[in-house]
Amino acid sequence: MGCLKNENPSYNQRSLYDRVEKLLVSYEWSDCSFQVAGKIFKAHRLILGISSPVFEAMFYGPLSNTKEIVVTDILPDTFQLILNYIYTDKVEISCIEQAFELLYSARKYMLEHLSQICIVYIQSNISIDNVIDILNYPDYMQDEQLIKYSLKLLCEHADYLLEEKKDTITHPCMKAILENNQINMSEKDLIKHVFEWSLHCCEQLNISASFENRLNILKSKGLFKLLRFLTLSLDDFEEIASDKNNLLQPHEYQSIRSLIKDLKSYKGFSGSVCLLPRSPIKLTWYLCYRSPLRPMAPIVVDSNNFVIHSRIKSSKSVFINSLCVPTRMAPAVYFRNNSAKVYSEQLSVSIASESDDSIIKFTNFMNTVEYDSIVGIELTEPCFIKKDNWYKISFTWPHNNCPSYSYIVEYRDKQYKCHNVTFEFDDLPINAGNDVNANELLGVTDGHRLDLLDNIARPLAS
Repeated sequence: MGCLKNENPSYNQRSLYDRVEKLLVSYEWSDCSFQVAGKIFKAHRLILGISSPVFEAMFYGPLSNTKEIVVTDILPDTFQLILNYIYTDKVEISCIEQAFELLYSARKYMLEHLSQICIVYIQSNISIDNVIDILNYPDYMQDEQLIKYSLKLLCEHADYLLEEKKDTITHPCMKAILENNQINMSEKDLIKHVFEWSLHCCEQLNISASFENRLNILKSKGLFKLLRFLTLSLDDFEEIASDKNNLLQPHEYQSIRSLIKDLKSYKGFSGSVCLLPRSPIKLTWYLCYRSPLRPMAPIVVDSNNFVIHSRIKSSKSVFINSLCVPTRMAPAVYFRNNSAKVYSEQLSVSIASESDDSIIKFTNFMNTVEYDSIVGIELTEPCFIKKDNWYKISFTWPHNNCPSYSYIVEYRDKQYKCHNVTFEFDDLPINAGNDVNANELLGVTDGHRLDLLDNIARPLAS
């Protein structure tokens, strides 16, 4: 048995949510209103009440109110997102700041599923660019899962973040850092950073950065006792004591120095002490491979063409751990006489920031490698790539009396997406004289050291 089709366009919405959304947009049959920062929102008590226990009590409880409701702690744009979610079961979040505002509102109105959506969004967009900002949010806007994830990321990259962004760290965030048993930083450097951070904390509190105020911050906030002086060597302790930002009083210096020399007797030292050294966090690095599209004519490296350039930009700040390049094409003679298919590869690699033309990393590579393979060039230490900035990576071969070598080439995608990071590549054209067009393969790690390698390789060469 069939049914009649209603031709009225106003009833052509495809789902129940489409039909309910029409009520939100048109305000038809609205029976309640909210005033949010001077802006009026009309809604429907029944729809709000079945979505939120808070709205249910507000409209149908013993203290129900039918007057216009004034909302003082939520922004209009955020309140509109709340209504959109209630009426459509969908929400579009544009940034982490908005996600935190929405998370607060979702918790206020006990919208548990929306709260989880916000948490998932925040966690998927955490990087070293914003991890301190996230940890600085007040406790009532935090989530245990987010705090744990963010702290791990911060401690993984403590060497960079405490060096570059310590002025933005609040005292609750610093305390959370010091309570960790794992961090990628020596205790000596951590203590020196904390002493220097006290200067910035005085600025945050709008007080003078005197010795007394700085020391009082560390002790009144419970930070001083979290510094693990007794895990230091005597030389490291002396280095801290002689630092310009030292906050040890003379009697504390003498007491701690004595304790370090004799760990069995630490009576007389005020406050708790910890003998357990912090352990480093092992980083996980991911191989990020830029997919090939089609093969091209081999690149010839000789005394006239001996430099290969490529550019890279990342949507998040990342750390490059290694560079991978293909090796030379095997000469035909090796196939005829079955000789060992190895040779000695030698080249140098530089990474330059295009914002100021400064070379931020340089390394030489020389090793015995196989023909027609791929070799990884490990950097002495991870190289920091700042988000949304272009960097040029250059591979240079020795060119004095350089014979001719061929490297296989493949044309590759201009973009690579992995682990919520997008990489853009720009293969530079061949310049007259000594430059060769190429893609490289990159070994990278992201904002939470999003360990990535993005193969930007053109020559299959090492």
